Amino acid sequence: MTIPNKKVDGSSSANKVVLAMDAHGGDFGPAVTIPAALDVLNAQPGLNILLCGIREELDPILDDYKSNHRFKSCSQRLRVIEATHALASDARPVEALRRGKGSSLWLAIECVASGDADACVSAGSTAAMLALGVKLLGMLPGIERPALMSRIPSASGHTSLLDLGANLNVSADQLVQFAIMGSVASPLYDENEQPKVALLNVGHEDNKGDDLLKKAHAMLKKSPINYTGFIEGHDIFAGKADVAVCDGFSGNLILKSGEGLARMFFRHLELALSSGLLAKLGAMLAGPSLKCTLARFEPSKHNGAPLLGLRGVVVKSHGNADRNALGCAIVEAVVEAERQVPKLIETMVNEFSREVDL
Repeated sequence: MTIPNKKVDGSSSANKVVLAMDAHGGDFGPAVTIPAALDVLNAQPGLNILLCGIREELDPILDDYKSNHRFKSCSQRLRVIEATHALASDARPVEALRRGKGSSLWLAIECVASGDADACVSAGSTAAMLALGVKLLGMLPGIERPALMSRIPSASGHTSLLDLGANLNVSADQLVQFAIMGSVASPLYDENEQPKVALLNVGHEDNKGDDLLKKAHAMLKKSPINYTGFIEGHDIFAGKADVAVCDGFSGNLILKSGEGLARMFFRHLELALSSGLLAKLGAMLAGPSLKCTLARFEPSKHNGAPLLGLRGVVVKSHGNADRNALGCAIVEAVVEAERQVPKLIETMVNEFSREVDL
């Protein structure tokens, strides 16, 4: 497995970072979380991981790696935090709050809240992560609700989209807060310290959209971020903005629709390239270029959605993430911890508050 080695302020990732990990999150649990954790530990020598889980379920898998020389080199940087149980992958907020204490997810977030860890990662229930994140970490001053953000491949490289479903109904103030958070977090992926931020609407004109969008638009024009105005759905994939802001309902639809369209396209491409001798020959000749192009759209490389707005770094992984994908989510959390994203967001919100009354 190849682990991305993102650079932050000229230093290599995982410079004395402690990460807490929900070992039971996702469809595959410890069978994937443990090898993914070991992969990143081997690639990032400054990283320490607190593996939160039920010891009886973790030990047999860990024992299998004890004879592996790669595991021996990093075993001192992996410590198990014993959990009493694990929350279901579809756990709702009420269940997480009532039954969550002592669970692997609760402990992972609690490690961040106590200062024992700099960030946490889970592939578990998004609703449960939201509920426990707010309860155990709390919200940053000036931020009303957390928002999920992820990268979508676009013509310019990628576009960061938020919110992805944490907030189905939002206010104009909250859209502004999402824009600020996205502006701070987006530069993690490139050298652009002034990302172009846009608001998703049904048209580009100032008079388009409902009153909520018009109000947010007017407020963002006065903000210290690089706000470029309204964009439409197709502009996201055209790369006309580095950060696209919308409510969670719209964001989730865009994300899921894009994933479905990509799967359909790849399936038709596969069928076309295997439809006959000439097609197979063409596929062979174009193979390296196709492989390079398709790699940009590989979902595992974009796994890891930060839950922005909390007083700590929390990263949500896809529930069906494999070993490679989960490794990318871990690296995402490490980079955010090194950049101290929550503090950067708080600073930007304070700067905006001096100009516009949130």
